[in-house]
Amino acid sequence: MKKILWLALFAGASFLIIHSFLNGIFLHTDLEIYWRTVLSRVVFLFASFLLIVLFHLVDMNVSFMGAALLFLGALMNFLEVFFLFPNSFYLVKFVFYLAGSFLIFFETFKVMLRLKRLTLMFRGLFNENNDMVIFYDVNGKIVEVNPAAEKFLKYTKEELIGKTIEDISSSDETVTLRMMSLSYPESSVEPLEREFVSKDGEIVPCESKLIPIYEGKTVVLIQEIARPISEIRKIENQIRRERQRFLTYFNNIPVLSVILREDGTVEDINEAGCRLLKTDRKDLLNRNWFELFPESFPKSLFEKAFKEKVVHEGIIRDGGERIVRWVFIPLEENRLMVAGIDITEERRNLLSLERDRKFYHLLLNLSGSLLSLGWSDYVFKQYLPLIAEVFDAEDVAFYEKEDGKYHLRVSLGSSLEESLSDVPKTITCENGVLKIPLEHETETFAFFLFTCREPDRDFLEMAKLLKNQLELVYWKLKGEERILWLAEHDPLTGVYNREAFESRLAYLMNLSKRYNRKLSFIFIDLDDFKHINDSKGHLVGDRVLKEFARILSTLLRKSDIVGRLGGDEFGIVLPETDFNGAEAMIRRIEDRFREPVVVDEDRFLVKFSYGISVFPDDGESIEELMKVADERMYINKFRKKGEKDDG
Repeated sequence: MKKILWLALFAGASFLIIHSFLNGIFLHTDLEIYWRTVLSRVVFLFASFLLIVLFHLVDMNVSFMGAALLFLGALMNFLEVFFLFPNSFYLVKFVFYLAGSFLIFFETFKVMLRLKRLTLMFRGLFNENNDMVIFYDVNGKIVEVNPAAEKFLKYTKEELIGKTIEDISSSDETVTLRMMSLSYPESSVEPLEREFVSKDGEIVPCESKLIPIYEGKTVVLIQEIARPISEIRKIENQIRRERQRFLTYFNNIPVLSVILREDGTVEDINEAGCRLLKTDRKDLLNRNWFELFPESFPKSLFEKAFKEKVVHEGIIRDGGERIVRWVFIPLEENRLMVAGIDITEERRNLLSLERDRKFYHLLLNLSGSLLSLGWSDYVFKQYLPLIAEVFDAEDVAFYEKEDGKYHLRVSLGSSLEESLSDVPKTITCENGVLKIPLEHETETFAFFLFTCREPDRDFLEMAKLLKNQLELVYWKLKGEERILWLAEHDPLTGVYNREAFESRLAYLMNLSKRYNRKLSFIFIDLDDFKHINDSKGHLVGDRVLKEFARILSTLLRKSDIVGRLGGDEFGIVLPETDFNGAEAMIRRIEDRFREPVVVDEDRFLVKFSYGISVFPDDGESIEELMKVADERMYINKFRKKGEKDDG
């Protein structure tokens, strides 16, 4: 690129000179008279050429091109002394000056911006560095420090500047001697460990490196980067202690570790291995492993393990028979580490662990299914095979109480009906049948029957856990049903409470509005009900209310809803029913309650007043419907009272 620029500059200068000779008008000038003009133009021409050389050396190509344009303009300026040119020539000279100046200014501005960014980057690295950074002059005096140096040495920056290297160091003169020996062209010295002394006299050990900074070939500043290593030493000591602790632990765990050479001879073995093999370490070293323990693992497997990781289960005979799981780990220099774990007890417990895993999996999934799908025969039918597998039973039957008798819900194999004669309160196993009763509020509501072997303690513990879990799920489901029912129903009469009634009324009103259909609301208030409470007591009055609500519910359609709005006030919603339909329903209700309500052989003639409102004719909100129905109910009540007084 630079060669091309130089060639272009040479070609341009040559063109200008040749053009001047061919097209310019030569002037006969007296150089003695115009020497000042010639000298100034020669100086300008030479200065522009020096700029070209400078920008070439610092590799600033854009500025190089700008200096070249200035040089060409200066050359044209010089040639004017000897030749006369047309006006367009002077315009070209002006363009050269302007373009050259702009290019030099543009790249110089970019360099200044880059220099500023580098300065900011250096300042950030200098201030945020976790290592101490200290600058010394050639006499060893501090001229600049970063915040990390203030932190570790506990001096302020002002206190540190001007101090010598000896003021912040121990009596060791190694650092001073190294600083004095720095010279060009050495760029740095090897790191060394040295000790700083903080303001309060604390020794700060560091790993330090000295870096000379040159002006030309002369060292003008020395930068020291010091990393405190007290924490590193603490970590190293901790690692050393942890390694020793690990080795102690490693030699005492029941894991055999042996290093074998390629020919199968023993290079080393740990203490746990010696104990497992019941032999001394010295009796095993340099002996052939396959001659000593031929059943541990085959030699072909050993040879394969040099190429890949291998796991194998073999046998070690030490008066008994132990099952050992071997892991082969290739090492360098044709050696192999073989780690052996005694899994005899593991195998004995494997079946028990697998059974426990399946059992807890059963509890988790069965409980989740019951809670999400409800207490149903479908759920038990899905899990009956897994229950049989966990309890190792050929026959499983589940019975549930209904109408005072136990009925078979689901079974696998035999239904075990012969065991129904005796339902115990606790878990029992008789005649090869395990019985698990399920209780709720002191009453047995269901039970499981399993055919089983003689149960051990773990087996009975699983049965107990199954019983407790299913009873807990049943209690939770029943509790949720009860809570949901109480949240929406009046606890005395069993019909909807006011809040739930109004919620369903709002829903039905929205449906009626969407499909442009009528909806009727009936407000019922019992007449003279206070007389029953005063004469018979509130307990009897409550039972009359309960019986009234029960009879009223039987007279309505499935789509109708009834709710208790107050003490002796009830509301009825009749979807898709106009005023005439509501009147017909109220006549049906009046006909039914012409017969007395019977409570404990007492007969009560229950009378009531009513008011009917229709959506949307009488209002489009709950408040409007209730207000209209309430007003019509009182008109009805006063009318009846007036008729009674007239009679």
